[in-house]
This record gives sequence, C-alpha cells and structure tokens, in this order.
Amino acid sequence: MATPQHSALAHWQRMEGLVQAWLRERQQLLYLLCAVQGLQGLETDKRPLEHRVSRLCQVLMDYISAGYFEIYQELAREARWVRNDNGRLIRHIMERLQTSTEAALQFNEDYESPESIRARSEELPARLSELLELLEERFALEDQLILSIHGQEMTTAPVVQ
Repeated sequence: MATPQHSALAHWQRMEGLVQAWLRERQQLLYLLCAVQGLQGLETDKRPLEHRVSRLCQVLMDYISAGYFEIYQELAREARWVRNDNGRLIRHIMERLQTSTEAALQFNEDYESPESIRARSEELPARLSELLELLEERFALEDQLILSIHGQEMTTAPVVQ
C-alpha cells in the first residue's frame, strides 16, 4: 500500500509532467505567432498564409483549452492538497486570465476560415501584435499561478499519520 508521502510525490510528478507538456505547447504557440508575423531568423514556411493562420488558431485553442480544462483544474486540486495561503492571489490571477481568453477566442472566431483570413488579411499584423501582448501577460500570470501552487516545496504537503 502506498504511503501518503509516496502518493503526494506521485501526484506531484504527474502534475509536473502535465505542466511541462503544456509549456512545450506554449513554445509552439509562440513560434507560430512569430512565424506568421514573418519575423526574420525563423524557418520560412512556404505554405499559404491561410494554412499558417489556421494552424496558429488550432494551437491557440488547444493551449487555452488545456489551460482551463486540465492545468488549472489540476492546480486547484493541488492547492487543496498542499497547504496554500494564496487563495486570493489565485482568484485574482484567474480573473485576469479572462481578458486574454476572450481575445484568443475572438481571434480564432475572426480567422476561423480561409475566407475570413483573406478578408481580414490587412488587419492581421495589428491583430497578431495585440494578441501577442495579451498572451505575454497571460504567460506571466500562468507562471505565477504555477509557482504559487505547484512550485511550493514538497514539505508543505500535509503529513497524514
């Protein structure tokens, strides 16, 4: 039978793997954002703009969904598992994440089809810049959320006797 300490360690390790996979998806999202913007130094993607923007939207929605439906819920469980006095901070972060979530959903809706991408291609550079700014703030908030819960020392887990 597993000890409480072993269970806590196994949970922490599983959560660590989940967070690391999510952060790799974040890196992919940033790469795609920069590639669609045409920043020099990145591999030149010869596919049509419509394809690149569609891929960006797909990864954006996957990232946002994974945050809300996996990572944040797991972090909430972990916050209950460990003694966590950051409840007010966590609620504040979750509220502030809503702005970038709404912007990401709107971007996806506005650029969901090849036709809408072509129709809105003139405004795409400005929209990408706005989205990137909001995502930068989101990433900082998510990092703060992760560190406030998951980054705590294992010694803060309650010891069951």
